[in-house]
Parts: sequence; C-alpha cells; structure tokens
Amino acid sequence: MTEKRDANPPSSKSPAQQSGKSWKRRLSRGWNDAADRIVNLLPVEKAVQKTIGWFSVSEERVAEILETVRAELPTTEALLMGKPQAGKSSIVRGLTGVSAEIIGQGFRPHTQHTERYAYPSNDLPLIVFTDTVGLGDVERDTTAIVEELVNDLQQNRDRARILILTVKINDFATDTLGDITRKLRETYPDIPCLLAVTCLHEVYPPATDNHPPYPPEIGDVTRAFEAVKEAFSGLFDR
Repeated sequence: MTEKRDANPPSSKSPAQQSGKSWKRRLSRGWNDAADRIVNLLPVEKAVQKTIGWFSVSEERVAEILETVRAELPTTEALLMGKPQAGKSSIVRGLTGVSAEIIGQGFRPHTQHTERYAYPSNDLPLIVFTDTVGLGDVERDTTAIVEELVNDLQQNRDRARILILTVKINDFATDTLGDITRKLRETYPDIPCLLAVTCLHEVYPPATDNHPPYPPEIGDVTRAFEAVKEAFSGLFDR
C-alpha cells in the first residue's frame, strides 16, 4: 500500500532562518518607504543644488578675500646683494626649503638689473626675494643699478625689509659691491643689513671630508672671514 505524501511539504528551512529573512524584508521596505518620503519632500536635484550652494564661492568673492588677506599679510622683502655664484640661491633654498630647480624657475625679471621670486606664491607672498643680476660685472652701470634699487625700495614701504649682503669667503674683488651697498645704506640706514659669508668649504684644508661644527675652528677660514668683515666694515649690522 502506497503512503500518500503531503501536497505541500514542510519547508526544509528552520524557523530562525525564515524569521531572519522576514526581518530583512521588513527593514528593506521600511528604508525604501522612508527614502521615498524624503525624496518627495525634498527632491534630490534640489537638495544637491542647495548643498553646492553652501560651498560655492564666486570669483568676485574669492578676489575680495585674496585682497583682504594680501593687505594684512606680513610680507617681508629680502634684497639679495651679491655677485653671481655667491650662494644667493642657496640662501633662498635654506630659508624656504624649496628645491634649487624650483627656485631657478621661480625668479622672474623685475627690472633691468633685478629679478624677483615670491614665496610661496605671487598671490600671497610671505617673503619676496629680489636678486641683483650681474652685480660686480665691470660692464654694468653701477649708477643705474643703485638708482633701480633705490627706486624699488621706495615702493612697498609698509613691508618689513632686509638687505642680505652675500659674499664668498675667498672673493676679495668686491669694491663695486661695497660701493653699491654703501650708497643704499646711506639712503636707507633704517633697513638692517645682514652679512652672509658663503662657500666656507672652498678654504677648508684638503683633508677635510665634511663640514666641521659651526663656527669651524680652522685658521684659513677664520682669517678669510675676518678679512671679509674688514672689507665691509660699517656696512652691515650682523
């Protein structure tokens, strides 16, 4: 005798599994219903446009902000006085941390005898470096260079300014540099002048492999340094 089977056999899934699926379906329906109500109350496109509006700033407003910051920014102008290859770029690199390649590309012609580099940018400069081009060249008109520098310093008088007199430790052909510095200091005695003596390694003894602690206690360095200070005596503050 054949035993009859149920037309609707019981599910092989446990009550716990069925309950879990039912809970997920209810949660999904509830989430979708809530999303539909939010979209109906505040259409997505309108919500997106409103959010963008919160963070959008017009070009005119950006220009106003930049102008305000620029007016209050404590920009310092550093005038680099020195002959070519005196180490002026190394000073800029040390003060800014910028690579030599970027500094070389950053200097732009300013006048016939000067170039300028604004750090970190032209729009919001914290420090502006003005470099003298070809200073010490016998073919350069010293009077014209002085006139340009004097006129340049007459502008932006509200900025903090400093002269950085850059001299290689073994360069003693500096009469022209001394004359220009003297005339600038006579015209602007209140602008401080820093004497930066560079390339000390060029007078290290041959057996020196690395830089000694500063200041180096090396006789040749000490004598050359004192000679440079004597040549520019009365022209620098430190």
